[in-house]
Amino acid sequence: MSHPPRLTSPILPTATAPVHPEPEDHCVRCGRPTPAGVSLCEADNPGAIKAPSATQVHGTILVGVVAGFLIFGLLARFAVSAAGPFEADIQGRAPRADGAAEVVVRVVNAGTSPASATCRVTRDGVPRQEDLTFRTERLAAGATVQVTRTLPVPVVGDPAFDVDRVTVACT
Repeated sequence: MSHPPRLTSPILPTATAPVHPEPEDHCVRCGRPTPAGVSLCEADNPGAIKAPSATQVHGTILVGVVAGFLIFGLLARFAVSAAGPFEADIQGRAPRADGAAEVVVRVVNAGTSPASATCRVTRDGVPRQEDLTFRTERLAAGATVQVTRTLPVPVVGDPAFDVDRVTVACT
């Protein structure tokens, strides 16, 4: 007796599921692979000490930034503390036909070290945004310099320069 032929399906190759590697980090000291979120491998962290929290890391950064600003402020304070004081007065004044004025300013470095002065010329002793400001060259301690400056024509609506009321102050 013969058996009827058996129907078999062809053997198809089975697809293997893609292998996704586990996410990993690397040891910050030696570079060995570590599980995700672990910053040191077992060889570099035998006590299994946990990594600092995000709050600790950000707190440390904040302390460093604040300390940097404080140090910068102290250095700036010491850098300019030897500057001045400066004495300044107006030696000559002349109004111009266009409403501007020319002034001759005398600046004396009354300090003990060389420094540059920043001077402000005001129309009446009251500081304004449009006041003329200028910087002198570096003056040795006790040195004097005379500077001639032209005060700009006042903008529409501002009073003209009264050359008898023009003042100067230097820091």
